[in-house]
Amino acid sequence: MAMIRTLVFSFLFTAIATAAIAEDLIKIKPRDDVFLRMLADVPSDPKAIAVLFPGGAGLVKIKKDGTFKGTKGNFLTRSRKKFTEHGLISVLFDAPSDRRDGEGLTFDYRMGEEHAGDIKKAIKRLRKNYPGLSVWLVGTSRGSTSAANAAANIKDGGPDGIVLTSTVGVSNKHGGNVLDFNLAGIKIPVLVAHHEEDGCSVTPVSGARDIKAGLTASKASELKIFNGGSSGSGNPCKAKSHHGFLEIEQKVVDAIAAWIKSH
Repeated sequence: MAMIRTLVFSFLFTAIATAAIAEDLIKIKPRDDVFLRMLADVPSDPKAIAVLFPGGAGLVKIKKDGTFKGTKGNFLTRSRKKFTEHGLISVLFDAPSDRRDGEGLTFDYRMGEEHAGDIKKAIKRLRKNYPGLSVWLVGTSRGSTSAANAAANIKDGGPDGIVLTSTVGVSNKHGGNVLDFNLAGIKIPVLVAHHEEDGCSVTPVSGARDIKAGLTASKASELKIFNGGSSGSGNPCKAKSHHGFLEIEQKVVDAIAAWIKSH
């Protein structure tokens, strides 16, 4: 009987927790004839907003019904529910409609003015939909380039802070090096999170250290280096590896969420 009561309680607790999270599909028109979708998971008593920028081509491909088929293995996509458990509205950011085919959000595109403009309009809508909450941009791998672009280049109406994880921090043939931004001009809080053993050639931990060193004007900046988990068995630049914090996702999200809520 005790086991049955435990199972029933566990089921009810899960049901209540699930019911406390609402899912919002948000669509904006950042430019003429272009739409951009975002998928928000909203806890009952939100503390802040975390806009999630997956890596790679960023092709989440959110559908009209709120389902999506892309980036499901990405660290941020597969961990988005963990952010809501900390009272954060997690917002999955998709590529705009004119970038949903082909190469998507390339390294160079993520560094450009057009992309920063789209992000600015997305932030404006989120502040309208969820007034009074701070807006944080959380990027991983190539997605960190998007977050850094917004922090460095949006002068008014930008994010309240950013989190850069598994960040591109070395020069490479693809572009997208976060060190190419004017990091010394970023004044908002910045958390840099990285795995000590990230084996991807464009995201070594040395690059994370260089990025932290460049944030000389940020009113709060910190480098958190993680260890442990699994290296996976495939490409070290893919999400199922140290690059994607495989098997330590909860630890990393816990640290990110705590940092956001304390700044």
